[in-house]
Amino acid sequence: MSDAPRPERPSFDDALAIIRAHSAPLGGETVDLAEALQRVTAVPVSAASDYPRFDAAAMDGFAFTSADTVDALPGWPVLLPIAAAVRAGIRPLSHGPGTACRISTGAPLPAGCDHVLPHEEARIVKGALVIEGALPAGRNVRRRGEDAAAGAAVLAPGIRVTPERIGALACYGVETLKVARRPAIALLPTGDELLARPSAERPAAIFDANSVMLAALLRAQGLEPLRAAPVGDDAGQIERAIAAASDSAIVVATGGASGGDHDHLAQALTRLGATVHFHGVRMRPGKPVVFATLPGGALFFGLPGNPVAALLGARFFLGAALRAMLGESPERGDVVETVTELRPDTTLFLKAVRDPGGAIEILADQRSHTLRPLIAANCWVVADTTPLGPRRRVFPLI
Repeated sequence: MSDAPRPERPSFDDALAIIRAHSAPLGGETVDLAEALQRVTAVPVSAASDYPRFDAAAMDGFAFTSADTVDALPGWPVLLPIAAAVRAGIRPLSHGPGTACRISTGAPLPAGCDHVLPHEEARIVKGALVIEGALPAGRNVRRRGEDAAAGAAVLAPGIRVTPERIGALACYGVETLKVARRPAIALLPTGDELLARPSAERPAAIFDANSVMLAALLRAQGLEPLRAAPVGDDAGQIERAIAAASDSAIVVATGGASGGDHDHLAQALTRLGATVHFHGVRMRPGKPVVFATLPGGALFFGLPGNPVAALLGARFFLGAALRAMLGESPERGDVVETVTELRPDTTLFLKAVRDPGGAIEILADQRSHTLRPLIAANCWVVADTTPLGPRRRVFPLI
């Protein structure tokens, strides 16, 4: 390992700020709306069409002009002959004064109609609708453009596109979106002990769970990382593997980030001429994390080999870089009052369960190699001490 002095270990919040400062946006590209799931908007998005596109019925029933009912009284009803029927998707015929028409949910209101009486409230006698009281305009009517008018801003830049947002934009007539370009990401597991798949010939080896887990984490965000085969604990091999992956925008290595005899990331980065921004963060677990810039400009993350620490590093540090590159705002977390352990000058990350009412349970097993608690957990409680006193924040698990 290199004898060069390491940069001072920053706090967790300072490390995030360093990462954001070195994570430049990648620009934008235009994609079809149907292909935009999990992409991030690069510019404001406006409705291309009014929605609804016309005044429409909000229920199945009968449409008519409310002014035709002003004289209706119990015992002295107004009779509105049912003169026509209007279906969704069909342009209605003209509406005759003093008449009603059957109408389907979503069908355009005939000109002059401004009230829809639901089927279950209707009384029909000899083909005429019986109205026994004056009825107001606008009932059960969807007004043109009430949800979004053509040209209205509906999404800001830096917003992740979800299925419900795709549905809304499709209703607003949007066909394409300008979204942030996604970075190419290479995952590089290291360690002589790693197995790509089960093997009876290597009973002391362990499965390469980290690259599988981190690939899944990234795919959940709409990214497609490239997983390399495990690299052994050899500085030369690691150096060559990093160099081969450095045409990606981000290289993420797991293992080899500590200071042991078989931890060679620091030496490989020195040989490559990388700029190391920090090696180690004042946090637990995950302290040995490395963040650097490779000579060609790629960002490099060296994450610990213990799976919980690797997940934490990817979730928060790689996540911070991705949010900055894609134009998303930084995560803040929710400040909570949960009582937890605190350590001076160290940020603690605790696996926890937050119930629908907001109550938080800190799980018993917080060791960095055990994954069973992650199956139960749905959040991280991040506990530290600030100049203003103890602080505990909660973040989603991924």
